[in-house]
Amino acid sequence: MSKKNPIVILSLYLVISIIILSFNLNPTVKAMRDFLFYIVVTPYSKVNYTVSSVGNLGANIKEMVNSHQEVLELKNQNQKLLHDLVKLKTLEIENKRLTELLGYKRNINRKTVIARIIAKPPQQYYKSLLIDKGSEDGLSDNRAVFGFYKGKFGVVGQLTNVEKNVSMVLTITNRISKVPARIVSCAVDGIVIGKETSELEMIWIPADSEIKIGDEVVTSSASDIFPSGIPIGIIVSINRTGHLPFVKASIKPHIPAFQLTDVFIE
Repeated sequence: MSKKNPIVILSLYLVISIIILSFNLNPTVKAMRDFLFYIVVTPYSKVNYTVSSVGNLGANIKEMVNSHQEVLELKNQNQKLLHDLVKLKTLEIENKRLTELLGYKRNINRKTVIARIIAKPPQQYYKSLLIDKGSEDGLSDNRAVFGFYKGKFGVVGQLTNVEKNVSMVLTITNRISKVPARIVSCAVDGIVIGKETSELEMIWIPADSEIKIGDEVVTSSASDIFPSGIPIGIIVSINRTGHLPFVKASIKPHIPAFQLTDVFIE
């Protein structure tokens, strides 16, 4: 059932009150009128209206009114506590993220730059990211970009379109990205290319290679941009087509670029 318009209810109450006021009311009737007003007004108002004459109705009604006011106050306190809890949780997550970054920073090259991701254009999903560092921070095109996610370190992409204070990161999931790579278990090399999806593809894998699902894929020494041995991802499926001399493998990246907040530039 829909709630009645509070203006209509209040108007009706005022009309009745004017009529009642013309009579000589005893304290009990006056208290009853105030109590009814409290019941009508409170659901539509944040004001804790106090009925001073409610005592004439007896201790039970007075206790009920006081309890209702206490409930309203507790609700307000709960809302504030919930807001504080959310704020505290946000600060805790941010503190954990910064602690991980600083912990990793101690183990990497001093020239490594940590940059904040400031834009993830929807139309560029799986293609590029925008970061808050540029040429003034010593960056230049084709620098390697890495990420740290859930305790894992891996390749994100490479810098392109470096400007004064911002730069674009071409992610490895971009279709034009090509990264020389190696399958660790069998020391077989190939090329990892982007598909603009959540997975990568490794091509030029010799058909007689002993590869399997779950194998680790890292950057190879054939790359001019990435140091060798940097994790890329793991093989999740293998495509053996006919009698071709090469096979393809789908790879799940270790670092989901679009879930990052910061990146490392070597």
